[in-house]
Amino acid sequence: MSLKYIDEYRDSDLARMLVKKIQAISHKEVRLMEVCGTHTMSIFKHGIRSVLPKNITLLSGPGCPVCVTAQKDIDAFVEFARKKNLIVTTFGDLMKVPGSGSTLSKEKAEGADVRIVYSVLDALDIARQNPDKEVVFCAVGFETTIPTIAAAILSARATGVNNFSIYSANKLTPPALAALMETKGVEINGFILPGHVSVITGTNAYRDTFEKYDVPSVITGFEPIDILKAVLFLIEQNESGVPALVNGYPRAVSAEGNTKALSIMNQVFELCDATWRGIGEIPASGMGLKSEFVIFDAAKKFNMNLPDVPEPAGCACGEILMGLKTPEGCKLYKKKCTPMTPVGPCMVSSEGSCAAFYRYS
Repeated sequence: MSLKYIDEYRDSDLARMLVKKIQAISHKEVRLMEVCGTHTMSIFKHGIRSVLPKNITLLSGPGCPVCVTAQKDIDAFVEFARKKNLIVTTFGDLMKVPGSGSTLSKEKAEGADVRIVYSVLDALDIARQNPDKEVVFCAVGFETTIPTIAAAILSARATGVNNFSIYSANKLTPPALAALMETKGVEINGFILPGHVSVITGTNAYRDTFEKYDVPSVITGFEPIDILKAVLFLIEQNESGVPALVNGYPRAVSAEGNTKALSIMNQVFELCDATWRGIGEIPASGMGLKSEFVIFDAAKKFNMNLPDVPEPAGCACGEILMGLKTPEGCKLYKKKCTPMTPVGPCMVSSEGSCAAFYRYS
């Protein structure tokens, strides 16, 4: 099935055909996890859950970068906002994420210089325009955005912009999948692997995890036909008992990925341990700045080494990210925790599971 144009990926007749195929062959109880938050939003937007057989459960995984950011990192962003003569730059999704006692949005309302940017390069421009102030970028993201952050740091070094730094809460996707498979109580029969991340990493990035755990895995895009085809592939693998790592998004993803972007990323960053909300510390799952770029490391520049702090009382965001619960299973959902009064980041981010359930279910 070779499609060329975007409207073909939204073809209702083709979608019905795929749904009928899934219904015809699906007999086992299966739990499939969409790793990417954008997939979660697309699944809700197109009503995909409602047309699948009841024996297929779709779970939202740790694919929202804001949602998996540890509480101590949110607290660090708030502390930066409280420093004098310092500009905090961030993507909009982080503004309302609650720290232990405040949010970036509250700090801004109280006079802190917190600015929403659409790219790390915007933050670098702000640093150039304000040479008498320190500018910190809250670096929260996966492989999709890490190369652009690396490029900004290379540019800052080349042009002598030494008042620019980043606080790296960047994370890598494959180690999180391995951690999930090792977590007691987590039951996953297949992964719908992220599209955007895979454009950078390539299919090969998942091979070690797949070969170790033999879990059916399909990379796919974000249109309804993409997702239904991925579900069909995963059901076929579960029914046959023959798992595979499938690139269902060949129009954008190659085996090697974007080698130039990966080269820039690895020039600036190196592997480090990272704390994931709800999962805990995963070895070699983060990306920290190499020693030669230490002047751009805001955590070291401002001695920002905050302790781990517990999740907000009653918040099930961590369990939701691991597929142990759905948002309806959280006692705060739609009660104390709403988009207007979020308790956890899963209700804040546009890619968060709770936000998607609240909006569409």
